[in-house]
Amino acid sequence: MKSRGVRLTLVVALVAAVVVVLSPIVRRDADTQPVAAGQRPLVISLAPPAFAQTTGQSFPMNEAGISAYVNVGGTIDLAKARTLFSAPEEATDSYVIGTVPLVGSTEDMWPHLYVGKDGWLLAYYPKTEPTSKLVQWYGYQRDVINTTTLRDTLIAVGRSLSLDLSRIEPGIGYFHFQRPDATKLLIVVDTEDGTDEFRYTIPSGVTLYDAAWSHYSAGARYGTASSIDGTGMYSAGGGTYVVCRNVEGQYLSPNAAHTVTISGNGGWAGFAIVFLYR
Repeated sequence: MKSRGVRLTLVVALVAAVVVVLSPIVRRDADTQPVAAGQRPLVISLAPPAFAQTTGQSFPMNEAGISAYVNVGGTIDLAKARTLFSAPEEATDSYVIGTVPLVGSTEDMWPHLYVGKDGWLLAYYPKTEPTSKLVQWYGYQRDVINTTTLRDTLIAVGRSLSLDLSRIEPGIGYFHFQRPDATKLLIVVDTEDGTDEFRYTIPSGVTLYDAAWSHYSAGARYGTASSIDGTGMYSAGGGTYVVCRNVEGQYLSPNAAHTVTISGNGGWAGFAIVFLYR
């Protein structure tokens, strides 16, 4: 069994106010520098969109949790946009809100989408859903984390609406409407054929607002299992599936190393934790 650790202090010290990919789930060498060891975590900066200040009450800010947004730089054809929704929930002359299908995901993972005639697109999960739903396992090659389910939704919608993807892709921002003081989001992931573990530590100097996990089976024939500090998080038989839940408080105690164990039998399994912090 391999063992790795990730310390949020390293992330806070190294990340500027841009989206960056750090070098890998890290272990500590005398607490001075990260050392490559496995899959790479993704750090995303969070910032509120001007969107929230220009659309009045049309966007349900009181209902949205983790969100990805972009302004496409022009008006959007709402009649065409309505055809993309699996279940439109609200439609007016200026916007449409509802759920949209996400390729490679079951219906419970489909995000909500806001489309504004004024050019705003916003994909989000409701505040009642775990933040870890943004972890994108579909197409993941067990290497660098380079996308999220929300980003992929915005790009797919932009393509379907024949919008300028060269503007959309670099213009995507992220924000959690119920955690407005959070400035960063960290995704840590591990995958394994067999059994593996990694450790994470939350220093007392980090203000943690939210943490949630995502458990994935990549078609493991005989089942998968995950645990934190020896307590089972999820286990199931063979198949392909994603399960997301919040991390309970006892696994978030500061200045303590918490151990995640992931196992896949007859195929690989993945386990990701999403931290929302400043």
